Amino acid sequence: MKRWKRALAAGAAAAMLLVLTACQNVAKDATVFIQGELDATYLGKINQDYIDVTNNMTQADAQEKYDYNLQVESEYLLSYLAVELPTDAVYQRAEEIVGEIYSHAQYTVADAELLKSGDIAAEVTVSPIEIIPMLSDELLADIWTAVKQEAGVSDDQVAAMSDEEYQQLDEQYAMAVLDELEGLIAQLTYGTDQTILLQMKEDEDGYYTLVESGLQKVDEIMIDYTGAYA
Repeated sequence: MKRWKRALAAGAAAAMLLVLTACQNVAKDATVFIQGELDATYLGKINQDYIDVTNNMTQADAQEKYDYNLQVESEYLLSYLAVELPTDAVYQRAEEIVGEIYSHAQYTVADAELLKSGDIAAEVTVSPIEIIPMLSDELLADIWTAVKQEAGVSDDQVAAMSDEEYQQLDEQYAMAVLDELEGLIAQLTYGTDQTILLQMKEDEDGYYTLVESGLQKVDEIMIDYTGAYA
């Protein structure tokens, strides 16, 4: 599930093309593009310079990129937290929380360089957000137990529930966990900085695209789910 999510999010980002406006400015434009790509994806911050160097990009397209990433990340978050049958209300709440977490994203983009091969490379340094590991397995289990006790149901009764019945219980669990997560945002920290090399390859028409594997790595590191970078 984690690999699928990361690939999906990065694949959407890689579909955007950088316009090669002038050979002597391509590295500078690439830096603007990469900075704008990350700002749009994680902060919902849309810079006009980013719009200008990107092929057929509009403000609406950039906003859609942010909204899409919130949606995909929230789906991944809910899956990670063992929310099995999310309702629309749960999805909406999860997107709100992810947006709050992403607002704390920290990363820097070094000046891009034009390589002898004609490709472009730039280093991006990400400070992994450390918050998800604060939700321990014991805490999640305690929340689930409290939800079942409040509903007055046993494990056997839960197992016998219809999907509709279980979804109601699942929603209570999800909302309680998301409330807990929101309360931890003020306490979030950052793990050890990680530097990722992003590459852009030129096609036969003179357009550059970001290599997907680099974007996947940035996305994997931005929120540290397992404490791997703490």
